[in-house]
Amino acid sequence: MAFPPPKGPAIPIRHSSIVLALSLLSGWLFNLLPWQVDWLWLRPDFLLLTLVYWAIYQPTAIGIGAAWWLGLLEDLSDGAHLGQHALGYAVSIYILGHFQRRLYNFPPWQQALPVLTFLLAEQIIDVLVATFLGDTRNAPRYFVSVLSGALCWFPLWVLLHRLRTPTQPAPQ
Repeated sequence: MAFPPPKGPAIPIRHSSIVLALSLLSGWLFNLLPWQVDWLWLRPDFLLLTLVYWAIYQPTAIGIGAAWWLGLLEDLSDGAHLGQHALGYAVSIYILGHFQRRLYNFPPWQQALPVLTFLLAEQIIDVLVATFLGDTRNAPRYFVSVLSGALCWFPLWVLLHRLRTPTQPAPQ
């Protein structure tokens, strides 16, 4: 019994591992930039934005396991509770996996709203874990970083899309 081929354009599986690794490293380093304490709640999660980009355009390279390990790295470098970002990143990439094929075909300005929901899911998990562990930060204020992350999506998309290998067709 032969199965029909999937509808829609094929997702290219070729990618530059160096570009992927350097973009994830730079996303992590951007999270480590020193922000004033008064403005820290405004900082978008650059590592998660980069993870979301690669999970959309290279789902064979970035998955839940990579999100978990990078989340643990973020926990260790940020001084958060161990597993706080890891759980949020893994859940966000898991949710993204269900919509990845559709998001691949959307233009970047239409991807901003789903990206906002992935950032929101991660932030909700962060706040819940921190609250259950006794952290007394002002939770509603930290949800502004979700909006700033959604605003950073388009410039990040343009940058990473230009860095991808030129043999890959761009989505229309």
